[in-house]
Amino acid sequence: MGCTLSAVAPITLVPPAAHAQGSAQDLAGARDPRWAPIRKVFGQGEAEGPYFRVNLPRSDLHVSIGGDALDPDFEFTSYIGFMPAGRGVLAMGESILLEDEVPAVLAEARRQHVDVTAVHNHLQRERPRIIYVHVMAEGAPDDVAKRLRALFAKSATPLKPLKPEPSRADWSAIDAVLGTHSEAEGSVAEYVFPRREQLTVRGRPVESSGALETASEVVFQQLGGGRVANTGELYLLPSEVESVVRALSEHGLDVTALHNHMLDDGPAHYWVHWYATGNGPTLARGVEAALAQMNSARIAAAGE
Repeated sequence: MGCTLSAVAPITLVPPAAHAQGSAQDLAGARDPRWAPIRKVFGQGEAEGPYFRVNLPRSDLHVSIGGDALDPDFEFTSYIGFMPAGRGVLAMGESILLEDEVPAVLAEARRQHVDVTAVHNHLQRERPRIIYVHVMAEGAPDDVAKRLRALFAKSATPLKPLKPEPSRADWSAIDAVLGTHSEAEGSVAEYVFPRREQLTVRGRPVESSGALETASEVVFQQLGGGRVANTGELYLLPSEVESVVRALSEHGLDVTALHNHMLDDGPAHYWVHWYATGNGPTLARGVEAALAQMNSARIAAAGE
């Protein structure tokens, strides 16, 4: 079972009844007929609860910070999350781009009537320089998927699905601090911390979910020699920003960005990003201190 962070940390383990309810929702979501045309357009994608997600790792890039090579799963995977919206879908995602790819992608977004909600950095000192373009689109599933695929095709983003790489790292020491990781692949593990308050996007209720990136996410990569790299994005109310930034900074986690990702989420939230390398459990305790300032929860995986 995943461990609670501390007496004050915002961690909640879901009871068995909730797991059963979640399983029923997952099954219903997987059967949603809206996902088939999206999967056909992209040749991939998975239902995650009531939502559907397509991941597009920038496996063509070789990104490093301070000489440390970073995996595409670390912070360089484009994605699109789809949620039901009437008879159609609302899609939200981000495109991971080289600087010289940005103009063509933004122009294609205008042609495809895809809303651009943010253009910015998440990290600092990475080579090559990476720009994150956040987008939203709404309509019939196949139409939205085709419009977004056209946008991604204006960059060198690989559009063919990649075979998942088995996890080859031991995450138990970090799990002991943050709770069991949500997923792991190769040398990278991700931890997800949903918000507790009710969220909306364009006035529609949404779950705080990794599928839509409406939850905080924390990522670790094994670098070798006992070192790990750590980054993440914490989804914050304005009243939480100052205390979270202070907690990260006091624990040696260098804040690299503070900004919006969406324009019409409710209540309005901001995102804080950071980067650090060092001992895994030590960095995890810094993340723990920041999470303790937030109205977030840890949802345990079924069977924990």
